[in-house]
Amino acid sequence: MKVTMRILEVETFGRGGLIHYVYNLSCALADRGLDVTLVTAAAYELEGRVLPPRVRLVKAIGRLTHRFRASLPRRALGWAVKVEAVADAVTVAVLARRARPDVVHLHCTNQIALAYLILLRLTGLPVAVTAHVVTAHERTRVQDAVHRGIHRLSQLIIAHSEFDRRRLIDEVGIDPGRVTVIAHGEYGFFGKDTAPVEPEVARRRLGLEPGDQVALFFGYIREYKGLDVLLDAWPAVAKARPAARLVVAGDPVRLDAARRDALLAAATRVGAIHRFGYVPFSEVTGYLAAADVLVLPYRHVSQSGVLFLALAHGLPVVATRVGALPEVLSDGDSGLLVPPDAPGALAEAVARVLGDRDLRQRLAAGGRAVAARHAWPAIAERTASALEGLVGRDVRPGDQRDQS
Repeated sequence: MKVTMRILEVETFGRGGLIHYVYNLSCALADRGLDVTLVTAAAYELEGRVLPPRVRLVKAIGRLTHRFRASLPRRALGWAVKVEAVADAVTVAVLARRARPDVVHLHCTNQIALAYLILLRLTGLPVAVTAHVVTAHERTRVQDAVHRGIHRLSQLIIAHSEFDRRRLIDEVGIDPGRVTVIAHGEYGFFGKDTAPVEPEVARRRLGLEPGDQVALFFGYIREYKGLDVLLDAWPAVAKARPAARLVVAGDPVRLDAARRDALLAAATRVGAIHRFGYVPFSEVTGYLAAADVLVLPYRHVSQSGVLFLALAHGLPVVATRVGALPEVLSDGDSGLLVPPDAPGALAEAVARVLGDRDLRQRLAAGGRAVAARHAWPAIAERTASALEGLVGRDVRPGDQRDQS
């Protein structure tokens, strides 16, 4: 008898790009007729967004630290998060054992994923992992060893690009038969349930003038993302385009205080409008509406959710030619690509986009076309097929499981 496949999607943060990805994937899988349980954190930032009837939301992760976050001292909170993370891995494994889904699909980019994976494998359930990163962005020997363990314990690894697939095979030694490439999905859902923000209104809220030519750096601020390169490049941009303004918005969550202060001082020095802190979901589209171009000056990367956010909203992109970005962007058609760690080339490209309306329109149209090729129904179809192959039995969307 054909039965509906039941999937347990596990995401551990509850906010940011990872939950945005898993939310969209869960909805698209449910739209195909699959039963999905989405397990995420108590700090779930998509409250109020409607889920399909076939998606069950379980906020089982980080409940205690979420409840007491405001009252705990910083050092105590750090230890509490680590201890609760291990306890949460046990909780999710117990939940999985009781629910008995056909497959568990794990999404996690930090070291605690290894604990989750070990415990989930002990349940005897098939476990797939999407490798949103192949190695930690700020690499150490310990982190590299942990990520190798995660990949080697995974029964199926979903990579977002051929670049990451090759790394998993060549650097980690994964059997090619255990790795499949499924592209990242677009993030147009940000603007679907909210009233559109007019550029003039968005700019006024940020303190920008109507005639400003606005470049945006958006997302978590981490060393690999190269904000310092953009700040070094900005005086040349401003010289070429006197109306140019830089907006920096993102959380420096992994930076120490000295590095954060140095970047903040540099942003102030070049006259950037800056917000060093997490940008809530409801405020994201305002930043996109205010900008003329998104700048991704990454030193290295696997894939970028911020990129797919910009493409879906028709915001032109200047990015570095690193990681999987050249697999997504066609230089001069859907983005401009420059070398990494090259402030001069970056400044030239940003100034070019800001000063050329026809180029901006061409890049925006090319970006929207790329986003259309990364629509979630297609991503869900490939994901369902890959997970079904892992289950190894005849399960199809749309049929009902015999409950007798």
